[in-house]
Amino acid sequence: MKSIKVLAAAAALLFTLSPLFAAEPAKNAPQENEYEFFSLTVCPGISTAPDSVDVYGVRIGAPVGFGDHSFVAGIELSILAGMSSGVYGLQAAPVFVSADHVEGIQFSVVNVVKSIYGLQLGVVNVADDTAVQIGLINYIRESPLPVFPFVNVRF
Repeated sequence: MKSIKVLAAAAALLFTLSPLFAAEPAKNAPQENEYEFFSLTVCPGISTAPDSVDVYGVRIGAPVGFGDHSFVAGIELSILAGMSSGVYGLQAAPVFVSADHVEGIQFSVVNVVKSIYGLQLGVVNVADDTAVQIGLINYIRESPLPVFPFVNVRF
């Protein structure tokens, strides 16, 4: 009988103190980006929507495709250069492409990425971590053999 009273008192105490231990809601929770199926970009600084709009489809850069805080899930094609934070699919341009993260293919004369899970195909390919590169000059910073011509791989 005494143990039931002790358990009831402990439960009542925990119940009354539980709001003190509750997790506070996030005050500055990151906002999710809006999304589009088609995006046309001109140059950084001229159109501001690509900086905060994710693309599930096609982003066309005329002449430059960009998105500092957004990603493309699909295809990013540009007349000169493509520069997005993340690409899940194909990123291609005649001169230059760059991204923070790519899962798919980068195709250009010069390809630059921090991390890629896919293929870089170009004359000069640069990656920080893992990559499969086919080109004239291939550089993977974290690789035991960082620079290698024609083909370079690090998993």
